[in-house]
Amino acid sequence: MTRLSAIPALAGILLLAACSGAEAPETQPVDGLDSPDRTLAWSGEELYAIGGFSAAEWAEFGSIESLGFDAQGNLYLLDGQTGKITHVSPEGEFVRTISQQGQGPGELAQPMGMTVTPDRLIVSDIGHRGFSVFGTDGEWIENVPVDLARIGLPIGGLDVHPSGDLVGRSMIRMSFGEPDESEEDSPPPGQPIFRFAMDGESESRAIYYTWDPPEPEGPETEMSASSSDGNAIQFRMGQLEGFRPRASYAALPDGQIAIADTTDYRIRLVDGETGSQVGELRRPIPPTPVDDRIRGLERERQLEAANEGFGGRVITMGSGGAGSMSFDQGQMAEQMRQRVENMVFYPEIQVIEALAADPQGRIWVQRSSGVPGEDGPTDLLTPDGRYLGTLSADGLRIPDAFGPGGLVAVIETDEFDIPTVRVLRIPTEVPAG
Repeated sequence: MTRLSAIPALAGILLLAACSGAEAPETQPVDGLDSPDRTLAWSGEELYAIGGFSAAEWAEFGSIESLGFDAQGNLYLLDGQTGKITHVSPEGEFVRTISQQGQGPGELAQPMGMTVTPDRLIVSDIGHRGFSVFGTDGEWIENVPVDLARIGLPIGGLDVHPSGDLVGRSMIRMSFGEPDESEEDSPPPGQPIFRFAMDGESESRAIYYTWDPPEPEGPETEMSASSSDGNAIQFRMGQLEGFRPRASYAALPDGQIAIADTTDYRIRLVDGETGSQVGELRRPIPPTPVDDRIRGLERERQLEAANEGFGGRVITMGSGGAGSMSFDQGQMAEQMRQRVENMVFYPEIQVIEALAADPQGRIWVQRSSGVPGEDGPTDLLTPDGRYLGTLSADGLRIPDAFGPGGLVAVIETDEFDIPTVRVLRIPTEVPAG
């Protein structure tokens, strides 16, 4: 892991205007946010590492879906393949295994992600149609149902609102029976960000709708393959899109939600109760125009991924006996290559790739490099508009989990996709310039 060193921060004040009706507040020029990048270098202290090729049996993970710290610095890791949660002490020692796969109380049927609050573990479990809640002592507390047809469940971890609710987007929606006639016929345009109520009494609700860019025009791709015994498989895939803008969000400790849903460097600050915009942070960093060179680089990257995914191998669907179907993936790889050649591109690469917030309230802004397949730098800002500095592209990026006292966890995988989790301690304050 690349080490980092300290440098002065730039001071700046962002004047936040109150939002009135549907009008967005104006953003005034801010000393600091409009300055050139200033390298912020930290020396992160590695405390321990778990997992990897030669890990102890308790630290062998199939797929780490989510992880997080509690208020004491204990680390919890959800393995999506086994349905187990591993509890690790602040010193990196095994404490206990929590839950297992199953349909009963305290078991996880199909866990999709986990969020760790100061004293609870909340697992998004599609098998239980809601959230399974555990104490940090490993004891099961309750299951909290979610309206899967109207709200849906998220994939991955969620941010914690100071109220105890969770903030995030739902990715899985299911309908059981007839649709609810009370639902809105024409919901607001865009993708909703929800407050998932965890008190068992309040209702989960959408509090903000992010910009949803238009779908590019283009035909679906029909892919098919034939087996040696005359059987065939056929399926359709939508138009392959390059650089489609995606929204990012982060719940801040003060209850605000930071949202980036444009292609330029713009972060909206939204009231976590009402969904009204109350501020905006901007830096003068424009999106990268997509030209022929960038389109060529992205096609090369997609073709490499397609070749690795198929590679001309023969696959068998079924148990190998009667009714099994074997297909030459070379045929499917060729169709995938044609799909890459016909892919469409958005005209620019958005500046902000991801957002996160740490316990100190700093906003981590993961920027695009503007070059397909290359990492970009990471900015650190405060909600009141101070620019703290920029971490270099080959340094620390947004961690996979933040904990108390500057703890962070980073998931790394080797060439065999075996995960290792490294726990570091980073500065909780940035020296003032």
